[in-house]
Amino acid sequence: MELLKLTALGALCVLPVALLRRRTPEQALLLTVAVLAVILARCLAAAAPLLEEIRLLFERAGIETAYIAVLLRAVAAALVTRFCADLCKDGGSQALASAVETAGAVASLAIALPLLEAVVQLLLGWF
Repeated sequence: MELLKLTALGALCVLPVALLRRRTPEQALLLTVAVLAVILARCLAAAAPLLEEIRLLFERAGIETAYIAVLLRAVAAALVTRFCADLCKDGGSQALASAVETAGAVASLAIALPLLEAVVQLLLGWF
């Protein structure tokens, strides 16, 4: 049900944003950011129980909790990068959107580095 509410909010925002974009593009961008913030806040609130369930699954499987943190940070980086790049595109700056996407890729690589180190250690242990 929450998904329907959030998609309805996004869909209802499209028309006012389109109308505002003709006269005052700055206000259209601000409205988009505001609705995006509301949707993201609701998504985070809905995700809290899911995150706890994921933690319990990892715990039952005997996987270190540090890997959960890496996984969640990588997902967060991907989402933040996508939203920021889309906002840049809405604001009319494709070049800035590309730069944000590049920064997101570099951040994801930096976040995943502990996992890469663990895989390398595992492989070195086998040989």
